Amino acid sequence: MAQDDTSTRRAFLKGGALLAAPIAAAAGPAALADDPLHARLQRLQDEAAIRELHRSWLQQLNAGGRETLPGHAVRRIIADHAGAPERLEIAADGRSAVGYFDHLAEVETPLPQQCTLAQMAHAQGTGTVCRSERRVLTLDYTKTGGTWRIVKADLTAPV
Repeated sequence: MAQDDTSTRRAFLKGGALLAAPIAAAAGPAALADDPLHARLQRLQDEAAIRELHRSWLQQLNAGGRETLPGHAVRRIIADHAGAPERLEIAADGRSAVGYFDHLAEVETPLPQQCTLAQMAHAQGTGTVCRSERRVLTLDYTKTGGTWRIVKADLTAPV
């Protein structure tokens, strides 16, 4: 007799689940769009993806390439832990973002070739002056096909 009660309960639960599945499937996308927890989760995933993109971009830049940002020839960019915390601003539509990061930038300035010493330095391949400066790296991002990309990078003096 106990076996009949168990099978009756199971049949009832299976029937209820079968009836509820189409309702849950139809309400799923609409419920997720209005769900604040889903929106928060999406924002956290976007922030993590942007931070990972930022980290890999810096790693490539510091691996040996020189990046020319507006007005600057940059050799290396290192996080400035003494600076302001990073700030990410993701647009309400989730398709674009702006990141502000305090960094120490190793900047190159070419020597003018007006004197003999500068001409000699250029001939030997060292015709630049390198210096480290505190800068704010501003990166504009766009999300296309679910993937974040860097659209624009700019180094400015901290305010």
